[in-house]
Amino acid sequence: MSKSRIENLINYLNKAFQKDAGLWSHSVLDILEKVSVKEAIWKQNKIHSIWEIINHLIFGKEYLVNLLEGKEPTSEEEFKTPEEVSEKEWKDIVEKLKNSHEKLITLLSNKTDEDLDKPFGEYGTLEENLYGVLSHDCYHVGQIVILLQLMGIEV
Repeated sequence: MSKSRIENLINYLNKAFQKDAGLWSHSVLDILEKVSVKEAIWKQNKIHSIWEIINHLIFGKEYLVNLLEGKEPTSEEEFKTPEEVSEKEWKDIVEKLKNSHEKLITLLSNKTDEDLDKPFGEYGTLEENLYGVLSHDCYHVGQIVILLQLMGIEV
């Protein structure tokens, strides 16, 4: 029996995010395990740091979580690298990203294919929003790979 659309989307969201599961190459967690706090805060010119990108990924997932929970989505504040950071704080922000992803997947596990077609927030249907998050993770993991390569780190 073939998987439902929602099962397929959950599967792809997890492949793009979870360790050792990358859709094509690296997943979000595959790349982040290679990043220390030093690399996470590295900036050049006006490009975003990896830390800032992770804050942005958290926002994207929490936006959908809030909508799924019937709450108002929060607006994204300027995502910045904190002034003072530690390895523990970096691990905490990565953990927050993991928790956001897990919460999103848990909420989606109660949805049906019919739910995918319903209007959802300001970005179309639930299905369109989920493809957006999937694309968002893949796009930003590519950015992180390039940033690491600019720092001379092979991935």
